[in-house]
Parts: sequence; C-alpha cells; structure tokens
Amino acid sequence: MHAERAVEVNTLTISEHDMRRTFKRVNTRKAAGPDGITGRVLKACADKLAPVFTEIFNLSLEQSVVPSCFKQSTIVPVPKKPQLACFNDYGPVALTSVVMKCFERLVRDFITASLPDPLDPLQFAYCQNRSTEDAIAHLLHTTISHQYQRNGNYTKMLFADYSSAFNTIIPSTLTSKLEVLGLCVNGSLTS
Repeated sequence: MHAERAVEVNTLTISEHDMRRTFKRVNTRKAAGPDGITGRVLKACADKLAPVFTEIFNLSLEQSVVPSCFKQSTIVPVPKKPQLACFNDYGPVALTSVVMKCFERLVRDFITASLPDPLDPLQFAYCQNRSTEDAIAHLLHTTISHQYQRNGNYTKMLFADYSSAFNTIIPSTLTSKLEVLGLCVNGSLTS
C-alpha cells in the first residue's frame, strides 16, 4: 500500500504486492460470497489474480465507486440455539465476496495507519492487540483502586452497548471527521 502525502492529505493507491500479500493471507475456511470465489482460489492463484484486482480496485478508488457485483451478499440463516422452535431462533449471516473483504482490509489498514495514535487509551474494541479481557482488567484495576482510595465508597458504572452503531452513522459526518484527520481516498469517501 502506498500513501502519498500532498498538503496533509493521504491518498490510497493499492500496490500489486499488497494485493498479492492480502490474497495469500486470506482465511481459506471462510464461505464464498455470491461471486463464488473462495479463499482457497484466491490464495492458490494470488500471483495471477493480484494484477487484475489491483487494477480494478485502484479504478474503484479513483472513481469513488464500488462495483455492484462486490456489494451483493447471500443471507444464510444460522441457528442461535440448539433447540429450534421458531424463526427467531435463527440469526442472519451475510456471506459477502471474499475478494471485497480483501479490498476492505487494505482500505481499513490504510485508514488505521493514517489515524493519530492513540485514538483513545480507553478504546478496546476494534483495536489490534486489545481485547475484552484488557477492558475488564482495566475496569477492575480502576474500581479496586477507587475503592481503596475512598475507603469502601460505592462505585457507579454505566455500560453502553453500541452494537449496530455503524448502521446509524451519517455518511457526511463521517466524511467530515475523516477530512479533519487528513484522510481522503482520491477526493471522496461518500460513494
């Protein structure tokens, strides 16, 4: 991946090397999406497919358009519990293109590398080398320290679940925040 700096704006251009490396690291056990291209095929044919998909994805970035064939998904019902009594006992899983997941990974890595470090010391979700266990350890340490310093006073906590929060993001607000950080994918992030 090659990041060019021009007036503090980062522009993503995917290299053939990065595309090949991403294909070779793909999880071969994941199900294929509607395009039928499996992780096993991408991994085995990475050297031949990387130049083709590098060109497709760089055009996609340049034009700020994702080809519609990569936006499709197949919804598969997956049981939530062992005893199935009704439709609510199933959860929907969207099978998307493995190729598109590779593209998304490259874009995510570019954005992550361009963000200021650290985002927030108390950010545990979606951070490499951070986990739920880290959040719990921090919470326990802070609570016990507080209790010790305050001679046994109560500790109040608020937990917020932001599941599906991504579905409620306003694209223009996200674009504005990314522009403040100097992130730009060839002038547009909204398409």
